[in-house]
Amino acid sequence: MLSKNSRWYVPATLLLFAIFLMVACDSEQRPAPIVNRPQQEATDQAYTAEALTNAPPTEGPGPTPTLTSTPFQMPTQFPDAEPGAVIAEVGNREITLEEYQARVRYERWLPFYSIARDIPELGFKLLDLTRPENSQLQALLYTLNSDPVLFGEQVYNAMLTDQVILREAGRMDLELEQTIFDGRLAARIDVTLGEGGARPPEWDEAYNTFIGDMEQQTGMTEEQFLNHIRALAFYVQLSEIIGQEAEFENTDIITAAQVQDVLLDSRDDAQAFIDRLESGQEFFAVARDFGFTPEGGEASREIARDTEGLPDGVKEAVFDAEEGDIIGPLPTAGGWYVGKVISFRLDLPQPADVEALRNEYFRNWIVERLDDPDYTTEFEGWRDFIPAFPLPADVSPLLRTENFVIPDDPFVEEGEPTPTTEPLDNSPR
Repeated sequence: MLSKNSRWYVPATLLLFAIFLMVACDSEQRPAPIVNRPQQEATDQAYTAEALTNAPPTEGPGPTPTLTSTPFQMPTQFPDAEPGAVIAEVGNREITLEEYQARVRYERWLPFYSIARDIPELGFKLLDLTRPENSQLQALLYTLNSDPVLFGEQVYNAMLTDQVILREAGRMDLELEQTIFDGRLAARIDVTLGEGGARPPEWDEAYNTFIGDMEQQTGMTEEQFLNHIRALAFYVQLSEIIGQEAEFENTDIITAAQVQDVLLDSRDDAQAFIDRLESGQEFFAVARDFGFTPEGGEASREIARDTEGLPDGVKEAVFDAEEGDIIGPLPTAGGWYVGKVISFRLDLPQPADVEALRNEYFRNWIVERLDDPDYTTEFEGWRDFIPAFPLPADVSPLLRTENFVIPDDPFVEEGEPTPTTEPLDNSPR
């Protein structure tokens, strides 16, 4: 499949403003300059230490010389919200506003948590928004600040998708594949599975640390988190099952045939030619006896479905045949046609194309269930209660404003799309 690669740029002032808003630095703190990393003399290790020991006070974690920050206290938002209000139903499974808000906070928190966890090892290049590999972080910052409702809608759709997956897995009585489940979980808690998918010795410690941080900063429960990971694992299993039902629009994949053929003056000659072929004689030996020589020295020729000069009846007979079959005698304007099929040229879909087709079929299969009012019921009102935290600096003091690098000369090309994050997790919408 073709994909269009497009680039987009965000005005420096707008993106910088977005980051300043999100880090929520104290107004009395000294102005935080944007660090030009290529010209910075200090090493990333030294800068990490400086960032940890001199982090400005924020709404969340306070300054600390270690990676363990003071506990984040979630601010009270939306005093008029009803946590138990049902915002969607998938089958008989209700999704409440409280669950949804916790999931929004989790999806905001997770990418920043992962980045902050990697900075001590990989350095502040992870916050350098001039690097192409960090384009998704740039898009995330832009979306969270300029279009938080879009982000909230992505989370909503991801939660609905999770419930569709869990419901269908239960209906099919699928057994969860532990290796897939552990793989999805390992990616979140930042461990590497061993040979054969074995959990490493540090698994329990990493898991407990992750769950503790997650619950503290998002309000998402361990049970909700594990159900989400189960949905991610079942998604893989279901995609393989449902994807097999995909059908190719064009099942006729034979595009050309290699044949040896002649045109004879009479039906009797054509039949005599065929009789000798069926007795086992070589095509060209028989052709020489009838006074034919290969045109241009070619031993055979290729016939495609759009080859000119051959009646449709001849081409149909060729493509309906099998390798080694003898065709004829068939009447044409130039004489009686006799041919022998040597081979076919197949235009087989590439594995990547087959995989893309099956993935698209599966995602459409999910959308059908999301759009079916007898399957999924969506309620209004939840868009007014989309959380706007945690902020980057709430997650870690490493994510202070001055640690980000903004492009020096960003611009917006005419016609380029506004940067937005990709759909979350497995959401097909």
